[in-house]
Amino acid sequence: MTNPAHAMRILITYVIIIPLAILVGYLLTDPLDYGTLGFFGIMIVILMSPILIRWHYPLLVFSMGCPAICFFLVGHPPLWQAMALLCFIIALVERTISSRRFMSVPLVTWPIIYIVVMAYMTAKLTGGIGLHQLGGDSGGGKKYLPIFLGAAAYFALTSRVIPKENRNLYIALWILAGATQCIGELGAVLGGPFHFFNLFFPSNLNQIGASVGATRLESLASVFAGLNTYMLARFGLRGIFLSNKLWRPAVFVPMVTLSMLGGFRSFLIGALAIYVILFILEGLHRTRLMPLVLVAGLLLAPTLGFYSEKLPITFQRAMSFLPFKWDPSVVADAEASTGWRESMWEALWPQVSEHLLLGKGHSLSSEDFQMMGNGAFAGSIRNIDPAQQALALSGDYHSGPLSTLIPFGIWGAIGILWLMAVSVFVLYRNCWYGDLEIKTLNNFMLASTIWSIFSFFFIFGAFEGAVADLTRAIGFSVALNWGVCRPAPKPVPNLRIKPLPVPLPQPA
Repeated sequence: MTNPAHAMRILITYVIIIPLAILVGYLLTDPLDYGTLGFFGIMIVILMSPILIRWHYPLLVFSMGCPAICFFLVGHPPLWQAMALLCFIIALVERTISSRRFMSVPLVTWPIIYIVVMAYMTAKLTGGIGLHQLGGDSGGGKKYLPIFLGAAAYFALTSRVIPKENRNLYIALWILAGATQCIGELGAVLGGPFHFFNLFFPSNLNQIGASVGATRLESLASVFAGLNTYMLARFGLRGIFLSNKLWRPAVFVPMVTLSMLGGFRSFLIGALAIYVILFILEGLHRTRLMPLVLVAGLLLAPTLGFYSEKLPITFQRAMSFLPFKWDPSVVADAEASTGWRESMWEALWPQVSEHLLLGKGHSLSSEDFQMMGNGAFAGSIRNIDPAQQALALSGDYHSGPLSTLIPFGIWGAIGILWLMAVSVFVLYRNCWYGDLEIKTLNNFMLASTIWSIFSFFFIFGAFEGAVADLTRAIGFSVALNWGVCRPAPKPVPNLRIKPLPVPLPQPA
């Protein structure tokens, strides 16, 4: 007698598994074709769907800071963009079939909706959302994705609250995910089968015989920066230096020093700015740490000035904004980096008035692609008009105001200023009135947001990147604090008048 279960397994084997195995074998003849990669990507998502449905929220939080890319998708989008879209869809399905609701924060929702509608209308009026890699005649649409998917990330993050007992876990996922960038260096350094890591984590280490101190080790520096950031968010400056736990400053100070291996001036300037803001937010300027900091600064300045030229090259480049004597090659490199940006900004500012009412958007025609191919940094910026540089044509202005006013006009300026004001307000409320258990994280998020806004206007910024960063930061803060915190209601005094005691009649 035939066993029905056994017969069903045989039927599944012959009808589904064998044809699928044949198809997979055929596709493997060209494994790097986008059709093959897309097919395998869909299969992986289907097979992992139970895990994604169950654990999609912690995976979403982890992806927000993870530098991995989805190499099997056209355009190689960052992992956070794919997870934001996927988790937003899951959140919508959960809202449809259950009683789960998104956290309602109209104060944040309206500027996000405004920016999404504004970007979409600008794209429709200036050539559409061109995705050249999908076969379209125009390109540039990739810059719209961080705007739309940043909004999706906010709603996905606010689709639920983070339980109090899991806060430390989610804080670690949010911050330490950036340390995975060093995985890409394994493929560049070890080679061979380890090149597989570079599919998910592209490496910036293209130099053979790289040496510590001379080569800009960006990924390694990001690891130390991530650890430094986690300690600030977890313990704060007060918990690091005034907790009587010597291992914390013993770990923190070397992490700050080693983070300069990347040679980025903006990181060191930003780190110092965040330290100053945290110093004030935590009230350390009223403690015994204030005179110690002043004395340490007075002693460190002449010592640094004496040994400035003897420091490693990457350290000198990171500190080249300080008024000390540095290696001439470091100074020339830093000045060249600043010079071409200033030249591009000077050439592009006259275009701002032309696009105030209707921005030019991010759409790129075939003629724009041809110009970029002919002059994309083929020579020195002195030989090519800075306004015609590939970065300028593609909208990479390295300037927050330019990346707002030229593509989106005054309407983009209204949107980003609105979102920035709301971000500072929400983070300030959560910092001032939030739970004391996560006050150090709320302090750090407020300080880092203030610095990112300052950097957007005066150092380096991009409209789409600012929107994505702010929406993700607000979404995580709202989920962690269960909304926007408010001051505790004051107790209402009891105003009832007690009746006066009635005197007893006295005997005659």
